[in-house]
Amino acid sequence: MALIQLEEHQATAFKWQTPATWPVLMLGFRALFLLAGIFAVVSVSIWAFILNGGLVWTHAYPATYWHAHEMLFGFAGAVVAGFLLTAAKNWTQRQTLHGASLLLLCGIWLAARLSFFVPHSSLLFTLLLQLGFWLMVLVNLTKVILDANSNNNRVFIFALGILCSCNTVFLLLLHSQQFQLVSAVSQASLVAYMLLIGVVGGRVIPFFIARGLQQPQKPRTPKLDRVIFYLAVINVVAYVVHASQQTSYFLSTTLFILGLFHCVRAMYWFDYKLFSIPLLWSLYLSYCAISVGLLLNAYNISFAPEHLRSHLHLVAITGMGLMILAMMARVTLGHTGRRLQIGTLTTLAFICIATSGLIRALLIHFMNPHLAWLSSAVAWIIGFMLFLISFAPMLMQKRIDGRMG
Repeated sequence: MALIQLEEHQATAFKWQTPATWPVLMLGFRALFLLAGIFAVVSVSIWAFILNGGLVWTHAYPATYWHAHEMLFGFAGAVVAGFLLTAAKNWTQRQTLHGASLLLLCGIWLAARLSFFVPHSSLLFTLLLQLGFWLMVLVNLTKVILDANSNNNRVFIFALGILCSCNTVFLLLLHSQQFQLVSAVSQASLVAYMLLIGVVGGRVIPFFIARGLQQPQKPRTPKLDRVIFYLAVINVVAYVVHASQQTSYFLSTTLFILGLFHCVRAMYWFDYKLFSIPLLWSLYLSYCAISVGLLLNAYNISFAPEHLRSHLHLVAITGMGLMILAMMARVTLGHTGRRLQIGTLTTLAFICIATSGLIRALLIHFMNPHLAWLSSAVAWIIGFMLFLISFAPMLMQKRIDGRMG
């Protein structure tokens, strides 16, 4: 009987004319996490200058919608693509986008970001670039998952398709200046990310906690996981119904139930010892922020709409933002052959992002709102600058064990 080859390929020597040999292009997480980290600093710096009057916004639509789009589909989109392209290679043992194709994907992503600042540029051009980005990732992900008969991971194809659809509708509505509907789609898109967070979080967070604390993993909760997934889908639809029919009680009810089930799962995973390990408490705190943020927004939709945007940032920053940062750190360490240990700078980065969300969502009620916005932006910028200082060299260098990836 033939033996199975378990030895991984070794990285080939760097050649500038061969993108596949560039360390930063060997696997999706490298280039896309690096771009996302840089963009997190640059985009929020631009947003802070706009808020403070240092930059004049000249487009026909409010800068708020540029900010929402770039955080949801620029920054978070790059992270999701980098994570899924990396994870799919592990799931299927098939090569995902790398080398020249990954360089092309990054070029399209960057062109989409710059398109907002080209004078007289049409949002339809940005839409074409965004579609090109999503479809490259979606086609490659679909191919490797279907070829490998990885049925358990087909859910990610569906979730990615939902995000692509949300992005398309967002830009079409913004182009036609239907701003009220754009706001609804941006909130629906945030909930659409809960599809991914619900599935990925349900798989990895309890595993990471058990492994980090050197304890046996608690029994899986497949029924609860499925309920959370389907509730997220229902909520995306509920936002569409709410935008057209103004049925706030239906949306707030489904959002409340979704947040409640997330809270139940968070309590099931809880272990006080996890707060001694930054790579664990950052993930757990971000998941709790999502759970509580969903409950707050369920209340806001029906009873306190004036606080809706503020409390959405608890989900978006302390929830999604912190989870993204924690996952970027963990994936980078693991896939560059390093131990899963972080330094003081990364711990401070986690604290900065958590604080940024709390300032924007809660402290804004107790201080000058403009000062709260700027303070939140500064905390976010410092957090991702600290991430780049620690992790940019890792993302651009070969694995320390000499393997591919």
